[in-house]
Amino acid sequence: MYDRVVTINNTQWPAYRKPGATLVDLRMFDPDDRSLSPRLVFRPEKLRELGIPSALIEAAAQSDPQGFLLFDDLPDQTQLPSGLTDQSTTESESGGA
Repeated sequence: MYDRVVTINNTQWPAYRKPGATLVDLRMFDPDDRSLSPRLVFRPEKLRELGIPSALIEAAAQSDPQGFLLFDDLPDQTQLPSGLTDQSTTESESGGA
């Protein structure tokens, strides 16, 4: 399901990239589940110990199901800034005159 990894305060979390946004999963394996495929649970106290910012923990606590964060892309994250190409063209034109 996940195709990306997001680093928050030096810890890596699984993420899924979709057009226009990134979904981050802040759930962890349940320490009490000793089965072959342990379940994932949202553990805010452990996230605080890892240094995850409180604002992110609170947002993840309010999601349904708990533990997910959806980050929308900012316009400048998805496209190359056009100012860079325009600027280099302007410099070459003014340099040659």
